[in-house]
Amino acid sequence: MLENIDKLPQISMVTSNFGDGQVFAEILKDWFEFIGGKPGEVVVVDCASSPDVQEIYWQLFKKGLIDKLQVIQENHEDNYEGKNSGYIKEYTSGSIASKPYLLFFHVDTLPYREGHHDWLKKAIDYLERDDVFAIGGSFNKPAKHHDAWPGWYFSHKCSLNFSLMKRSTFMKAVHEFAGDYILSGFKGDNPNELRGRQGRFLIEAAFEAYMSNHKLYTLCKIEEPTWTVFHTNLHEERLKKARDDYLQRIDIDRFMNAGLEEGPPIPGQGKYYGNFYGKPNLGLIKQVRISFGESWMGFYWRKVKQSLGLSNS
Repeated sequence: MLENIDKLPQISMVTSNFGDGQVFAEILKDWFEFIGGKPGEVVVVDCASSPDVQEIYWQLFKKGLIDKLQVIQENHEDNYEGKNSGYIKEYTSGSIASKPYLLFFHVDTLPYREGHHDWLKKAIDYLERDDVFAIGGSFNKPAKHHDAWPGWYFSHKCSLNFSLMKRSTFMKAVHEFAGDYILSGFKGDNPNELRGRQGRFLIEAAFEAYMSNHKLYTLCKIEEPTWTVFHTNLHEERLKKARDDYLQRIDIDRFMNAGLEEGPPIPGQGKYYGNFYGKPNLGLIKQVRISFGESWMGFYWRKVKQSLGLSNS
């Protein structure tokens, strides 16, 4: 692990989080093991979790496992739309970080590493390349753009579930895409909604737009049984069970390298959207709902619901 010692102090590990108090501490430590130790800074921005979960944060803060912690009242204006305004906390987590590199992670995304002691050093070195926006992965549907070199591939996608990038790159990307919206305190029209997309994916949309505008890509390490990152989309007890199985390497092979697959994703089939590690396959009705939600009709239906004051959950 000596290869990563000089890199760890340069990293802010950041997340925006809601709930999952049962496993938050354990998965935080899983990420420490994945990168080779506690990084220079851990930043947690809460998304109006329960007082019990916030107490878990505070205990971790007191132990020095969290360095910066922001909590929010459930009725705060930044939380009016619940998960649909989560991009405010996602932006905050990166903007209040202090180190030159940001490692974004989510607690429902499980890392695993056995060996590969120099992966982080290599990853940070690769960020100096003119064609690399971030180091990432954790995709559960086709995301490959083109081959890189043995053991790696390039993607036009970038996920907050797992991505390592320069802090300066993060700030450039989000402000190029949504600078006026950010400076207004997130008032007015969400730039991603103006494009007919879901507003809650503002930050990832900013990443993809910046990559497209500047001919950059996310560099992804090809997974193998000794190095994987799986986005589970599970929470609480189901996440705890999935983590236990994951660490024992149970049924991992068929979920590896979904992003490396070719062809369009098929909801609920194979490794693709709706079939996360540890999660039952989707039924037909759920598949239809997902397809509708990602269509232009789904966008306008959400706008109608908002205008009528109906829930977006």
